Amino acid sequence: MRRALKPTDAEIRALPLGANTKFARDLLGDGRRRALDIGCGEGKFTRGLAAFVGEVAGVDVKANSIAKAQQAAKAEGVNVDFRVASGDALPWPDRSFDVVAFSNSLHHMPDFPKALAEAARALGPGGLLYVMEPVAAGHYHEATRFVNDETIVRTQAWTALRELLGQGMERVQENLYRTRRAFASFDEWKEEQLDRDEKRRAKFDADPEGVKRTFETLADKEDGKLAFDQVFRVDLLRKG
Repeated sequence: MRRALKPTDAEIRALPLGANTKFARDLLGDGRRRALDIGCGEGKFTRGLAAFVGEVAGVDVKANSIAKAQQAAKAEGVNVDFRVASGDALPWPDRSFDVVAFSNSLHHMPDFPKALAEAARALGPGGLLYVMEPVAAGHYHEATRFVNDETIVRTQAWTALRELLGQGMERVQENLYRTRRAFASFDEWKEEQLDRDEKRRAKFDADPEGVKRTFETLADKEDGKLAFDQVFRVDLLRKG
């Protein structure tokens, strides 16, 4: 439990490094027929699923995000069924998918148990629930938490997922890995944070020099950029 929620710096450095879609393909394998990405945002991970899954769908409550996802898929020549919908009220009947994914999105759901129950409903027998969540540990988390501390909500989402076990779902495996985030400057990172949520501006304004100093101190100086390891955990469950 401790390692799943807060690995040490030494444990983080020892984790495998790679992209989210790479680890998804490694864990899910090729040949899956239908997959759904819940809380897909602008669809980057969803489009990645399309490289090794026959039919892919994605839902998000934000219409502007879905519009951007559709535009990106069209530009890349990727066929994805993007829809505006809530994760706790999916517009598909029971047993519609053999993979349902929450990619960095479960902790954003307003009701974790309800969203997980809806995901389980949409899965067919033997289907896989793929939950990828950022871990509240490491230098990237420490640099970011002053403007967006999700430690509590991420822990609550993980707890809700564990409670799903024994309710028709069984654990396949749990994996930790890291991805590399690099920014040309503090301002580039700040712009990304504000683009995600304008409400974070108040945190920047409250202590602008302190936030900047923390960010730059925790970063690795790498090829002229400010770089961090971001830690992710994947929980893979199977529906009985």
